[in-house]
Amino acid sequence: MRDTDWREVDRRPVASLEIAKPYQPIPGVIPDGQVLAMDSAYGPGVAQSINNAIADGVVFLGYPRLAEMWSQRVEYRHIVGTLSEETTREWIEFHGPSDEAKKERIEQLEAEFVRLKVREHFKMLSDLDGAFGIGQLFLNTGLPRLSDDLATPLLLTPETFPKGSLKEIVPIEPIWTSPNEYNSENPLQLDFYRPTKWWVMGATVHHTRLLRFVSREPSQILAPTYNFGGVPLIQLAKPYVDNWVRTRQSVSDLINGCSIVSLRTDMVAVYENAGIGGLIDRVQNFIKFRDNRGVFLSDKESEELQILSAQLAGLDKLQNQALEQICVVAQMPLVKFSGISPSGLNASSEGEIRVWYDRVAAYQEAFFRPGLTHVMHAAMLNIWGEIDKDIDFRFIPLWQLDEAAKVAIAKALADTRAVYEEMGAVNNDEVRSSLRTDEDGLFDGADLGGPGYEPMDHEVPQSEGGALRSTSFIDKNGI
Repeated sequence: MRDTDWREVDRRPVASLEIAKPYQPIPGVIPDGQVLAMDSAYGPGVAQSINNAIADGVVFLGYPRLAEMWSQRVEYRHIVGTLSEETTREWIEFHGPSDEAKKERIEQLEAEFVRLKVREHFKMLSDLDGAFGIGQLFLNTGLPRLSDDLATPLLLTPETFPKGSLKEIVPIEPIWTSPNEYNSENPLQLDFYRPTKWWVMGATVHHTRLLRFVSREPSQILAPTYNFGGVPLIQLAKPYVDNWVRTRQSVSDLINGCSIVSLRTDMVAVYENAGIGGLIDRVQNFIKFRDNRGVFLSDKESEELQILSAQLAGLDKLQNQALEQICVVAQMPLVKFSGISPSGLNASSEGEIRVWYDRVAAYQEAFFRPGLTHVMHAAMLNIWGEIDKDIDFRFIPLWQLDEAAKVAIAKALADTRAVYEEMGAVNNDEVRSSLRTDEDGLFDGADLGGPGYEPMDHEVPQSEGGALRSTSFIDKNGI
């Protein structure tokens, strides 16, 4: 790793190289006297190439500029906010073995997630990933900000993480952090170009205490330029948003001046009688009083008035296409991004919505699960003093069947059960037991025993894999 003085890269004025520098943290993030080494990635002729790269949206813009774009441009807010809202809308449900003890523990774990505001913080992490390329989550165990213990690993074991240790979890914007130590020598190790410690406003924090959330990893050669984070989604969308803004304004300007009034007159006579000032006054008076109720008087013999209009047909399609290009970057349907439904004969967004939900599910597994599992284990240690390996979580699917589809499935299942009972494969008691434990069925959890009926051993509400279903507020109230 080289710590090259940028003034030695090119003998041209230093101002032309300012935009080529890798990310530099704001004052106070790195302790005084410390220097952050950055690899030399640019050579002579860098200014023009960087200008072109900025226009194409393929060079890091810096956190202040990204913050302006995300905070004040509605297109960027929709790109980032729609994804984060969808990924946390239905959220998660816990599951474990079907016994009463696990049910009680699941309820306690749900309450701990509510106390820690896990859902809200993970939504913010998704926002930070889309806006800045990286979100970080600090596990606050009550240590002072400048404590040396923050630089030591946080091991999730009963011996090192006793009950009551986890005070809160805090999402951190990357502008306040900068890498301290990372392996830049051995690509054969997993921590190559992955910081093991971070500076956070002068404090040194180990990466096990400051979890890193990145969904779009850059090439390792570009990692220092991006502050060892990822590529911001809004930066990738910048050329498409710029095209949309330019197209939108061009269409507005064209509509505003779609017609031009042409006055054919004897210019020589006007000059002789009133001069150029008189001609200009005449034109300005016409513009001042021009509307559908105005009247313009012209000379019958020497003047002719004509209206020239621009063709406006097809402008809506051009504008819609520019808007749809933004959705390509975000990989989301137009109706989710803008609320505009598809138009045309037999137009439907159902297929696009299914694809979008698959995209959200993949994002949840790749972006949320590793860090969320870490937080779940920390929460378990915090309330029980141990990690319960039998309890896990699943993301609730966004695609939900409507009532008509549920009734159709219930009818098909009822016909199937009737056929099995007629052929003697099952008896009536087994069918009743199946109805009682059928998840999302009409008789789920109902008392179907009747006079003289003895419940069977397996009649416990279950979900897939025989695991206890969480029927608490996590999936019913969306917390």
